[in-house]
Amino acid sequence: MADVPPKRWSRRLTYGAIAVAIALAGYFISDTALTKMERPGYCPSCHEVRPQYTAWNYSAHSRIDCLTCHGGDNGTLRRWVRRRVEARNTLAHFFGDAKYPFRRTLVPENRVCEECHSINREVTPSGDLIIPHREHTTVTGTPCAACHVDVVHARAGRRMDQAIEQTGGGLEPAFEIVEKELKELGPEGRRPLMGACMGCHDGKKAPSACAACHKELDIPENHKPKEWAYKHGTDARRDIKGCVYCHAVLLDVARPGEDITLMQGVRGNPFCVACHTKLPVTHGTDFKLKHKFRAQQDLEGCLVCHDAKKGTAAAAGVVRCSDCHRTPITHPENYRKLHPKIVAKQGATQCFKCHDTTSCSYCHTGGMVSGP
Repeated sequence: MADVPPKRWSRRLTYGAIAVAIALAGYFISDTALTKMERPGYCPSCHEVRPQYTAWNYSAHSRIDCLTCHGGDNGTLRRWVRRRVEARNTLAHFFGDAKYPFRRTLVPENRVCEECHSINREVTPSGDLIIPHREHTTVTGTPCAACHVDVVHARAGRRMDQAIEQTGGGLEPAFEIVEKELKELGPEGRRPLMGACMGCHDGKKAPSACAACHKELDIPENHKPKEWAYKHGTDARRDIKGCVYCHAVLLDVARPGEDITLMQGVRGNPFCVACHTKLPVTHGTDFKLKHKFRAQQDLEGCLVCHDAKKGTAAAAGVVRCSDCHRTPITHPENYRKLHPKIVAKQGATQCFKCHDTTSCSYCHTGGMVSGP
């Protein structure tokens, strides 16, 4: 047999590879392959959805097939929408472009939930909440999944995010952590968190008062006095975990029982950041002049925002002491007595690098000094 030129062999290999690729693509998008992929037992074969599958497997919905909730109405347009998502996710997985952790796409519609659950339900497991389900679903049009999306998957994606951070990027050790958590998770761990409610109950779309949803719980007594806005920082330093439970754990920005520092509790908490990236109520018009006295009394409180580590996401825009006090000036003990002569001789230019024009009047018109 005559020798085949190298170029021809190269073309044959190329055409063969293309044919194999087409055949594989045809198989993976075929109805048979997709039907196999839609069975619950196939889900763990993709690491992107292992946490979600595990959470489902330990949930009260474990006897309900995935497609019952996630677009399983075969013979309709919804089926082909589902198949398109499945094909895209499969290609992303095999070609290494999968986004991890997996983000839900096919969220159950209300009519799917209503196959088993009544919208006339008023009572909730805790006994404290007031949740008229009919009003939420029919009057306001709130999807069931807006509140109950994690009743099956138990925030598995978020748990995996946190576990990956804990393991320094190791997927398998992170999954083992999450699997252990999910095995030990009780019914309370699958209830909707308050963060789901606050998306609407922000005081604009829906009332934000505790009594709008709770029969018994209310704002703690120590939060009610007007001076709370000034003194809550001191209380937070005594019991940051108590603050974090309501203002972070229930909003799903921290994990129950997590060992959290004061800095993490404040800077990693949207509830705190919403106020502390603006001027707090303690920072009035004369604060620039008086802040040194407050710092002398409570330097730890100042450093929650004003420390040397400005580069945290929550602290964006927060100045450091060193931004103004780059070269600290140490005045002698008798400087208050001497400074009039120094100012008269050298001028006040150096003074106003730190002090503003009210600094002089603060002492000279406030009865703190005598004479001119």
